[in-house]
Amino acid sequence: MNIKLNLKTLGMALTVSAFTFACNSETRTETNSEIDEAQVEMNETGVETEREYNDMAVWVDENSTRAENASEEEWREMRAEYSRREAELDARSETWDDEAKREWEEVKASWKRTEDKVQKRLGDVDVDVDVDRNNN
Repeated sequence: MNIKLNLKTLGMALTVSAFTFACNSETRTETNSEIDEAQVEMNETGVETEREYNDMAVWVDENSTRAENASEEEWREMRAEYSRREAELDARSETWDDEAKREWEEVKASWKRTEDKVQKRLGDVDVDVDVDRNNN
């Protein structure tokens, strides 16, 4: 019986020590610092993603206008560049929220309309692009 009592007492002492350690202000400060660092990292990633997306949206807008009068060679270059950029952003889009994904789909649809116009004007222009991308 005495051994059981000693084990219970030891268990309670360890439990109280663990809670005391967890409630220690230094430990709370360290934990809060780690949370702050994680939030800063997430914010930086979000800003980087938004910058990349915005760059692509601007690129599509500028090149859509240019594509309407582009030669076949210029069109091939634009399409190859678009395909490269699209593959990069598609790979990253898995982590985006629903709104960002929807906006990305709108940018891709805008480029598709440009492609349709140029294809109609130039005929079927074959583009040799070596891009590994996921089509879901």
